[in-house]
Amino acid sequence: MTMPDVLSDDEIERRIGRRVFLICLTFFPLVAAINAASWWTDAVRIGLAVDPLQPWFYEFTSIAVILALAPLVILLERRFPLAPGELLRSLAILAAGSVGFSLLHIAGMVLLRTLLAPLVLGGNYWFFDDPVTDLVYEFRKDLFPYAGIIAIATLSRSVEESRRETAATRAEARETGRLTLKSGGRSFFIDAGTTEWARAAGNYAEIRAGGRTLLPRVTLTALEQQLREAGVDMVRVHRSHLVNRSMVTEIVPAGDGDFRVRLRDGSEVRGSRRYRHQLGV
Repeated sequence: MTMPDVLSDDEIERRIGRRVFLICLTFFPLVAAINAASWWTDAVRIGLAVDPLQPWFYEFTSIAVILALAPLVILLERRFPLAPGELLRSLAILAAGSVGFSLLHIAGMVLLRTLLAPLVLGGNYWFFDDPVTDLVYEFRKDLFPYAGIIAIATLSRSVEESRRETAATRAEARETGRLTLKSGGRSFFIDAGTTEWARAAGNYAEIRAGGRTLLPRVTLTALEQQLREAGVDMVRVHRSHLVNRSMVTEIVPAGDGDFRVRLRDGSEVRGSRRYRHQLGV
């Protein structure tokens, strides 16, 4: 069975990489600009003589190296994602990676500043006044961008996996007429055409199908999409209720503009006046 709508692992990784880098490219320079402006403001406030270019030079040479290292951090997260079953191992490796990230950042930053300082500031740059203190200080600062890249990549991966799962279930429904539903780690497969009604229940949906009631973890909107892909004439009669139009036997007015929908199995589903047109009434 082919599922052209479902992205491959490589396509997902490319999307994650592009998204994370674009977020970094937008967010980190903004942080650098804020830090540079704050540094200059504080220097003026206390009467400290500082070259106006110095805060901007220091902040943006640092950010330039961080952006250059961002693809390496993205690849590291890809190799060791924070996934159940490997969480402790991944955390340990990513924590160790933060040290390497900081050392590479410091080395690149010092090299860049050493080369450019004579041109931009008209003087030489020196970093290691107190090597241990300076390294610890920079490492503490580097934890924020490093952890930020990991967090953005992890969140992006979760979003992409959720989208792929949704696409896969829709493709399955379209090609086989079968719903794929999950609850408590278990998967349920039911004939979509036997679905009678469904209603929202928080992060779950209560579904009546084939004479049994299920409570899978799925939104009502996602369920509606699956059913439509499977060719079921499912309509929304209330913001929290769906019914299979082919299962409707009677529509009973409630006197206030709302109505009740009676189905073949004798059950009733509440309908809202806002959705009367869905049933042609």
